[in-house]
Amino acid sequence: MTPALLLSILLCLLFTLQQAGDRRDLLLSHGRASAETLVELIHLSGEHSFEERIEWLDKSLMALMLERGMIRSVQLYRADLNAQGVEEFKLISSVGPRPRTVFSASELRGKHAHIYEDLNSLHVMQPLIGENANCWLSIELHRPYFLVGTYQVALVGLVGLILCSLVALVWAAAIAERASHSLERFKRTLQSIGSGNFLTQIPNSRNLELHQLGEEIGHMARNLSEYHRDYQEGLHQTMEDLRQSLDSMEEQNIGLEMARKKAEENSRVKSTFLANTSHEIRTPLNGIIGFTNLLLKTEVDQLQQDYLQTILRSSENLLTSINDILDFSRIESGNLVLDHSPMNLGQVLEETLQILAPYGYEHNLELVPFVDPQLPPSQIGDPLRIKQILTNLVSLAIRSSENGSIPVRIAVLSGKESELMVRITITDNGARGDEQRRREMRLLLTSAAQQQQLSNSGMGLGIARNLVQSMGGEIGLEDNDQDSCSYWIQLPLTIDRNRVAVTREQFPGCRLLIVDPNPITRTQIFQQLSHWRAAPLEHNDGESLVPAVEQMWRHDALPDGLIIDTALAGDDFEGFISTVQQLVDTYQCRVIVQGSPVDLRRCYDALRTRVLAFLAKPVSRDGLLRALKRTVPQQAQSRPQTGNYPALPWPTQPRVLVVDDYEPNRKLMSELLRAQHIEALIAGSGEEALQQWQNQHFDMIFMDIQMPGLDGIATTQLIRERESGRRTPIIALTAHVGTEEKSRLLSAGLDDYLSKPVSESQLTHTVKRWMEVSSTPATDTPTTAVEPRLVDIGEGLNLANQDAGLARDLLRMLLKGLHEDEQELARLAQSEDYKGLFERTHRLHGGCCYCGVPRLRNATGQLQELLRPVQEVEPAEAAKALEGSTFEAAYELVRKEIRGLRDWGADQDLNALFGIECEEAEIN
Repeated sequence: MTPALLLSILLCLLFTLQQAGDRRDLLLSHGRASAETLVELIHLSGEHSFEERIEWLDKSLMALMLERGMIRSVQLYRADLNAQGVEEFKLISSVGPRPRTVFSASELRGKHAHIYEDLNSLHVMQPLIGENANCWLSIELHRPYFLVGTYQVALVGLVGLILCSLVALVWAAAIAERASHSLERFKRTLQSIGSGNFLTQIPNSRNLELHQLGEEIGHMARNLSEYHRDYQEGLHQTMEDLRQSLDSMEEQNIGLEMARKKAEENSRVKSTFLANTSHEIRTPLNGIIGFTNLLLKTEVDQLQQDYLQTILRSSENLLTSINDILDFSRIESGNLVLDHSPMNLGQVLEETLQILAPYGYEHNLELVPFVDPQLPPSQIGDPLRIKQILTNLVSLAIRSSENGSIPVRIAVLSGKESELMVRITITDNGARGDEQRRREMRLLLTSAAQQQQLSNSGMGLGIARNLVQSMGGEIGLEDNDQDSCSYWIQLPLTIDRNRVAVTREQFPGCRLLIVDPNPITRTQIFQQLSHWRAAPLEHNDGESLVPAVEQMWRHDALPDGLIIDTALAGDDFEGFISTVQQLVDTYQCRVIVQGSPVDLRRCYDALRTRVLAFLAKPVSRDGLLRALKRTVPQQAQSRPQTGNYPALPWPTQPRVLVVDDYEPNRKLMSELLRAQHIEALIAGSGEEALQQWQNQHFDMIFMDIQMPGLDGIATTQLIRERESGRRTPIIALTAHVGTEEKSRLLSAGLDDYLSKPVSESQLTHTVKRWMEVSSTPATDTPTTAVEPRLVDIGEGLNLANQDAGLARDLLRMLLKGLHEDEQELARLAQSEDYKGLFERTHRLHGGCCYCGVPRLRNATGQLQELLRPVQEVEPAEAAKALEGSTFEAAYELVRKEIRGLRDWGADQDLNALFGIECEEAEIN
């Protein structure tokens, strides 16, 4: 009702206002008509006198007042001059009440007929026609005339509005009541439908809209009934599908559980394979590194010594790469084991840079080590891990640099008692730097989460970060000027106080001229010579070298020695050789030539009879010292310093048994022990070791773990079971490293372990720790050695980590390929292809290392060692070299063992041998 009511009020108001306006207009029109009529009449009576006209006017005005109910009063004004000469209005004639508004002559002068209206009155002002005087006729209209009419119209409209509103209200209430009853019925119907009674009768209604609403509700009820029926059918179907899905999920869970176990088993197998592969690589590396160290102690010329040093550093680099591969997964699983052995950090840095120097020379880079003189000569740490860290960081710097130098500095930050904090900084020159890669490197250094996919640089930096954190240190990356950056690490080390004093050389007052255009390498040599109390001089220009030396010669001020860098040569090595020859022949200079190994080889033949020493870069302190001792031996003075490894002072010569199936390792250990004044006996198998131990007394036993037949753990267990009295220390020699391996060895009865390759310092440290000299030998009953079997199922299971299925599959694959291997070996031997024969034998030997076939493994191992020296030579020379050797016997032994193993495999059921059929029957 509200819109209708508002509209009615608005219309009533409009009609009232319209009525009021019409009455006002009517009133004004009557007033103007009356005024005009009177003025016209007065004008027409102009021939009469003024008094007559006034009298007539009074009668006319009276008649007008009587006839017109709308006129309140009528006045006639005339403007006359008073006694003072001022014009003023005088009322000439008036009819009706006194006017509410009085006018002055000045207000009306010059105006035309008009209407004057204010709050009190409404006047029609009309001037007289033709009068020279200012005469006005004023008719005051009766305002209530049109106001009362307006009120009457408004009252009538209001009464009509009220009556219509009451009628509309009653009608709306009746309609609302009827709609309310209809909606109540609809409500009850919807509640019934909501309760599930979809067949409820819909109430009818005479109202069209409510009738349509009822039809829609009925349509909705029918749809809901259909939907409910479909829902019930779908629910039953879904429940059935869910049951089937649960059954399927149960089957999948069983399959996933089996897959998980299989994945774990595969992971274990891969770990075993990785460990065995590491063992196979580290075992020959032990011989290479050890015998290279022994050969370096013999009398060799300087170039041979450089070659041996290169072999040694390359072998150690290979060992570092193997450790990188193993450590990446070991760090992830938290199984990293750090070594604590004596080392020289400065020497570790120099060895690392010597290994990476060829990589740097490819980009015209020189690696320059700076070692703080305050660094103690011996520390306790893990030299292999530190070498890994340095290798990865220096490699990153090389990748970002070109045409320049990469300084690597070791600085001692603090030292307290036996604790030492050192900082190592590697700075590149940014010539090939990539800002995006540096951001990734910086993110990798600061991020605690491991990356899922890493590049070579990322993996190397990740390994370095984890190794540094494992050592309790810090690692970071800093930006320098000109787009270069510095990798830095801080490592806590322990000072080794158990070093015996040895002598080191000094050169007090020795004048040495350093001729090198590279200021960084020149600074390195200058600082080291200053530390040795020498008096170094610097010169950086090759063209002015001879004149400068001649000037010194003339003034009898020649230096004691010259250190000349091959960088002066550029591409003119003939000129460089001529200059050096002139300095030696003409001025009798004592010359040391330093440079990269490639540059030294270019001038070695021409200068070896004139130059006293050749110094390979990067320059190490020991290399510089050896060169100076050859050049100025009369200037050298000895002073005590720690850091060497002298022979241990034993009261009586100890006896040590070395057990290893790899002959080079046995020889190496024997040489290292004899250098310590220890009597070393060797055994090639566990059976032989057990027999020797029963026949004589040993103060210590070094036991190889992975051996054919009776392995190291089984041999140790037998010794522990049979020994009485004093316990013999047994130290494991193994290429497997890790927490689980160490726990397994210690629980098997071994006292300690050394990881291959074994260094002299590690051996000395271990011997000093465990050796206890005893004069009372132990005697036990000897036993007979057991010859290796054709197939050792127990060894195969041990190699497969007690996984019978894996051991069976490995042996089956070996047996399956034996026929092809035998034919291929015969073809290669007949064609005298010794390189192919070596590769095939090596491949067969590798397959034997993971199966329990010790006799074939030993035979192939012996044959490959015979073929190894001749694989790269011409067939004729190889055949001549093999004449008179045991090659034919070794070759026939391999073929014999292959045929024997094939015959054995043809008659055997591998499932039954490994007990797999029984296990499958039990599972079924």
